[in-house]
Amino acid sequence: MEMLHPNFKALGDLHDCANGLLRSSVVQQELVQFRDKRWVDEVAEGSLGMLDACGMTRDVLLLVKEHVQDLQSSLRRRSRGESCVENRLGTYNNICRKRMKKEMLRCILALNSMRDIGGCSSSAVMDENLMVVVSVLIEARRTTISIAESIMSFVAISRPKPKWGRRSFIAKFMRAKRVANVLEENRSSEADCVDGTLIVLHECNLFEKSKLPGIRSASNRLETLKVAVESLEVELQCMFRRLIQTRVSLLNILNI
Repeated sequence: MEMLHPNFKALGDLHDCANGLLRSSVVQQELVQFRDKRWVDEVAEGSLGMLDACGMTRDVLLLVKEHVQDLQSSLRRRSRGESCVENRLGTYNNICRKRMKKEMLRCILALNSMRDIGGCSSSAVMDENLMVVVSVLIEARRTTISIAESIMSFVAISRPKPKWGRRSFIAKFMRAKRVANVLEENRSSEADCVDGTLIVLHECNLFEKSKLPGIRSASNRLETLKVAVESLEVELQCMFRRLIQTRVSLLNILNI
């Protein structure tokens, strides 16, 4: 989580720089002069692609946050002796993860299409100030792709829970060992932690003494994930505002 903040800062600096340059009358005149050129369309298309990627990334985080809150509510009820949490866990596996995978696929496809947008091939005919603006916008696009990919990795869904057999003592022993391992592991991805904790909650049903530690572990991991997701949401909102400002500035100039 911490390693994403320098990227957000770098992207903010890039957009502040680009938006400042786009206010220059010299740059505006140059863009108007070349607005029929293909590379200008690519710059404008890139600004729209960044907005789309940011929006889809926010949608993925919103799905994560909504289900985390739902699970937290279920775990609180479970701690009071209610048993509804199993249905919530089933919902996570059968519905939420499918929705997350679908949204993540949409975002990845959008990022790939952004990567396919070419750079400027007509720099020889540009004013130096305009070259700087275009270079900054291209770098901002690359940084946006990098950040979105980092977030997709952050919420990446781990492999499905294996279906353990119930016929032998060995199978039960291995299941118990897996529960203990998941509770003790320090994972690099909080989303993996949540997936691991959900597996624990499913498997702890066979081991009464493990239920309460499993629920406490799940609650702690869900709270950590929620805090991390909320922090990312704040950063993405700032990023979205800057992207809108850049997009509006470009459209205002090109539609003169």
